[in-house]
Amino acid sequence: MRDKVLNIIIIHVMVFLFCLFVYVAPTHFTFLNWNVFLSLLPFDFALVVATTHFKSVKSIFLVLWLLFFPNAMYMMTDFIHLNAIGTDLDQATQYFNYAILATGIFIGVGLGILSLEIIAQALFKNHVHIIYFIVTALVSLLSAIGIYLGRYLRLNSWDMFTNFSDVIQNIVSSVGYHMVTFVILFAGAQFAILVIFHYGVRLLNINLSVEK
Repeated sequence: MRDKVLNIIIIHVMVFLFCLFVYVAPTHFTFLNWNVFLSLLPFDFALVVATTHFKSVKSIFLVLWLLFFPNAMYMMTDFIHLNAIGTDLDQATQYFNYAILATGIFIGVGLGILSLEIIAQALFKNHVHIIYFIVTALVSLLSAIGIYLGRYLRLNSWDMFTNFSDVIQNIVSSVGYHMVTFVILFAGAQFAILVIFHYGVRLLNINLSVEK
């Protein structure tokens, strides 16, 4: 238990230090602080789901996790902001900003991946491959839709509570080739990343030894 708490503290400290650095550094990407914070929320919601013994609390935070999970994977699209500095990486300011942007994106996506791992372990005590693939595919699909709504329609997770009818209307009116193509591609990208990470972690948890 002590090690778990320490790990959680270290993760939050690293996120805080990154945000502090972005805040004080002369960078074009100060928006990363907000995006990384939103990526931290599903991680914290997943921790509540994994640790609470109250089913009502678990259900509430599971819904919150699902609503905010796309915020973490949304950061895969933040590379679009490279157009603010160019992609040649010829100058120190370019690769300085590139490094900050890449770090923020990897932190955000990493937090999202970790949150799904925590949710999977909390809800499915016994690992069943087919169930994991179905759940991950469904989460990836819903997340891709959420990313599309955030990137192109500029909707937020909390709009589901404050403007639910507008969200549904925007989804219906946006269905088309552009949306479908984006959702399929990014659902597939997320599914690949999540599966590789998941089975990589499972591999590390196995007591590997060289047979003599």
